[in-house]
Amino acid sequence: MMVSHIVAALGGLVVLLPVTLADLPSRVRPQSVLLSGELPAEITHVDHRRIVDARLSPYSAVGKFSGTMTCTAAVILDPRIIITAGHCITERDGTTRRSNLSFQLGYQTGTDLGRFEATVWAVGAKQNFRHESVQEASNDWAMLVLDRAPAGVHPFLLSHHSSAILQSPERQILLPAYSNDIASAEVLSVDPDCAVRELIWDALVHNCVAQPGSSGAPLLMRDGPEYIVIGIHTASMFASDDGHVAQFVGNQAIGSWTFQEAARALSRQLKAELVHDADSADY
Repeated sequence: MMVSHIVAALGGLVVLLPVTLADLPSRVRPQSVLLSGELPAEITHVDHRRIVDARLSPYSAVGKFSGTMTCTAAVILDPRIIITAGHCITERDGTTRRSNLSFQLGYQTGTDLGRFEATVWAVGAKQNFRHESVQEASNDWAMLVLDRAPAGVHPFLLSHHSSAILQSPERQILLPAYSNDIASAEVLSVDPDCAVRELIWDALVHNCVAQPGSSGAPLLMRDGPEYIVIGIHTASMFASDDGHVAQFVGNQAIGSWTFQEAARALSRQLKAELVHDADSADY
């Protein structure tokens, strides 16, 4: 069987992911992975990002994350919980950074809604910049706890929708991110008109415009009066046959279902600590 390769660009780095056609889910069309010639129209995008006010809802629960590189993170379920990409806390040698991690909520041109120190609570899988496996790439997330709860923040809820619903054409998504190519990541920019296109290796493939700095940015979808997180952006995906130049496939996002249980467990733990603290103070 012909062997192909998927290349994922993580935070400006390039990782080679070997895969055969037999490894791909049956619902993924082979031609969407093994590209030749011109890009299909459905994944060719025009950059129509716009700068938004990071202090206004729903963007006020998004912030700039500083770890081993500049990334984006979002507050989920509890004011002290943030989610970002796992490679944003990964050193070049593959170790996980445990200190000097910070989160600036609602960052905008030197100002913010608060600067917080962050502690790693859970990672989906240890990341490897030299040879990324499919399992690692599909679990490229990190969950962190802030040193204190930001005032007035409204955490995002996580999606409860199936992957089939997320891929519906009418399901428009937003990607707010601190992208290095827009004002050197000093402002929050949003791609307001994009969608989920595929599901590969249990990861979402979307066509939102994403550049370095966008890693960890939440994919938001309207659910009634609010926006919910359906996943976090982690990489730009390319595909090629052996000996051919790689072609752009789409951008990869880690579905919220992969870190949902960890987020719920941490939320319960934080709430229990608050109850304990209140009891201790009152009695």
